[in-house]
Amino acid sequence: MHARSLILLVALVSSGCAVRPTASTPSSSGVLSRSEVEALSATYLQAGGSLVQGDLPAFASTLTRALELNPGDESLVYDIAATLAQAGRTEESLAWLDKLVAMRSNLIPQDRDFPGLQGERYQRIVQALQGNTPASRSTTAFTLSERDLIPEGIAHDPVTGTFFVSSILKRKVIAIRPDGSVSDFATSEAQLDSVLGMRVDPARRVLWVNSYASPNMLGFDESLRGRSTLHKFELTTGRQLARFVRGPGGRHLLNDIALSASGDVLLTDSEAGEVLKLRADAPEGTPFEVLVPSGHLFYPNGLTLSDDGKSLFVADFVNGLTVLRLDSGERFTLAHPRGVSTHGLDGLYFHQGSLVGVHNGNGPGRIIRFVLSDSRDSIVRTEVLESNHPSFQLPTTGVLVGNALYFIANSQLRSVGADGKYLPAEKLQPVSILRVSVAREN
Repeated sequence: MHARSLILLVALVSSGCAVRPTASTPSSSGVLSRSEVEALSATYLQAGGSLVQGDLPAFASTLTRALELNPGDESLVYDIAATLAQAGRTEESLAWLDKLVAMRSNLIPQDRDFPGLQGERYQRIVQALQGNTPASRSTTAFTLSERDLIPEGIAHDPVTGTFFVSSILKRKVIAIRPDGSVSDFATSEAQLDSVLGMRVDPARRVLWVNSYASPNMLGFDESLRGRSTLHKFELTTGRQLARFVRGPGGRHLLNDIALSASGDVLLTDSEAGEVLKLRADAPEGTPFEVLVPSGHLFYPNGLTLSDDGKSLFVADFVNGLTVLRLDSGERFTLAHPRGVSTHGLDGLYFHQGSLVGVHNGNGPGRIIRFVLSDSRDSIVRTEVLESNHPSFQLPTTGVLVGNALYFIANSQLRSVGADGKYLPAEKLQPVSILRVSVAREN
C-alpha cells in the first residue's frame, strides 16, 4: 500500500468517501465471509482517515485490525512495518519485517518505504526475503530506448503484430512493429494528455485510448486540470475518429479499458469512482453510460471481462477485486481464502478461468494469478507468476497475446526529483517490456 498506494488512499478519504464501519466476527472457515470482506473494506477506509490526519501510529493500528480480519495477508504486514518505520518506531518495524521472513514472503522492503532503516539486522531481513524470490519466469520481449517515456499502458494488434505503448510525460502513443521499428502513432496534436489505458479492437480496426491532464505532463496548464478523454483512433492511418471528454473541472481520471465482443467500451474513471460504458459506434459527444455510480467503488483501476462477457471484474483499491454482473447489475467483492490480498492491483486480465493482475501496491512488484471458482464468485487459490524481477520499477499494465502476458516492467512513475518532476532521460532506464506465460497447467 505504500508510496503510490498511500497517496491514493489519502485522495479517497479527502474526496469525501464515507467510512462505513461493519461489525464482523471472524468465521472458522478458511474463506472470508461476505461480512468479513465488507468489514475489511471499511477498515481500509478507516485507515485512510488516520492517514489524512497524519496519525501514522493510528494508521498502523487500523491496518493491524485489518490483519486480524485477514490473517496471513503479507501485504498488510509489509504496510504495517513500513508505516512504523515512517513513524520512527524502528524496532517495531523490524519486528514486523521479521514476521514477513517467517511467512516466507518475497515482498522485499523498498528503501523509499523504510526511511532510516539500515544496519545489520535490516540487511539480514532483506537478504532473507530476497532468498524467497522464485526463479524468474519472464523474458524480455523488447526494449525501448526512449528512456523518458514514463509509460503506463500497452496494447497489441493481433492482425499486424504491432504493439502500442503510452507515455504519461510526453502525451503520446508509440507503435512498435514486428520488424522492431518504432514511431509515434499519436501525439499531443490529437489533444492527448498523459496517456493511460489502451485497447485494440481488431475487428473494427480501432485503437481506444484514455488520457488525463496530469500536472507532470509536458505542457500542463491549470485550465486543463480535471480533463480526461477517451480517444478513438483508426488503426491503419492513426487518424482520430472521435473524442469523448469529461471535464475540465471536477475529479476525473479515465484509466483502464475493456472491450465487449460487440466492441462496446467499458472503462474506469478512477477519480470519480465510476465504471462507464460507451457504444462502439457512438458519435463524438455521446455521454457515457454509468454502470457503477460514484460512492460504491474507491479508485477503480484495471478491469476485464469474463470469457462469456457476463461478468466484469474491477480492481478496486479499497474493496479489492469487485465483480459486476452485467445482466442483472449485481455487484459484490470476490470472496477469497484467508491471507490472500486482492488490493494494490493495477492491470487486470481474464484468462482461462483466472484473473491475472499486476500488483504494484507494495514491494518491487508482482504478477499474480487468481484462480476463480466455476461460478466466478470467489477465488480458489493464487499463484505468483513473477516477482521482484531486476527490471521492476513500478510495473503497471500488460496485454494478453495468446498464452502470454506482455507487460511494462519499469514505468519509472516514481522516478521524480525534489521538485516533483520526472528525472531527465540520462537518469532513467530504457523501457523494458517483459513476457511471461500465463498458461494454466491445471
